[in-house]
Amino acid sequence: MASDRMMQAIGALERAVSQLEQDVQGLAAAGSASSASPGVDAAAARTALRSLDELIADLKGEKRG
Repeated sequence: MASDRMMQAIGALERAVSQLEQDVQGLAAAGSASSASPGVDAAAARTALRSLDELIADLKGEKRG
């Protein structure tokens, strides 16, 4: 079982990833309306965020399938 400090750190990571996911969705929506964010690869960002979600699940001992 993970220590309390580790669980707190995991919770902070989860919140940060959730905020990043919202930011990516917002950028993708803005990008579809205009080319305001030409340097943002939304698909790559979503893939990276999914990878972080999987890492967090592994750290918590929860396998997501």
